Amino acid sequence: MTISEVLVASVLLAFVVMTSLTALSQAYGFTRHARMVTLSGQIVQSVMEDLRLRNYNDLKSYAAQSQPVSFSSTLASERFSSSFTTGFALSGNFTTLVASAPPQLGKISVTLTVTWTEQGSNFSRSLATYFSEKGLSDYYYVGWAP
Repeated sequence: MTISEVLVASVLLAFVVMTSLTALSQAYGFTRHARMVTLSGQIVQSVMEDLRLRNYNDLKSYAAQSQPVSFSSTLASERFSSSFTTGFALSGNFTTLVASAPPQLGKISVTLTVTWTEQGSNFSRSLATYFSEKGLSDYYYVGWAP
């Protein structure tokens, strides 16, 4: 009888330990995903702030290029380079909404998107705004999607 009690107790203990390990593993996955979402949001916001500080003519030159414009060199820079950002891809879409011609002020729509893959699923985080020759309008998050 004692051997059967020990056997039942060890099976129950093994079940509890395995369940705990599974829950812990999933928690690490959720934490990593939350870190990636936060990091991607910080990257698009930082690059948008860099664009905000530029001259309007710089933005017009981006809008004249083929779209989307790659910002891979920005991700590879010392500011963003880390083991987490190696799988990120950053691009921007620049659309001229109103051509610049006196007395009309030019207006450009900018959407920055960072994409990455986690465990076979693709994710993205975008930030969009409008620039005019008088400055930046408020930007807003488009959101992330699996």
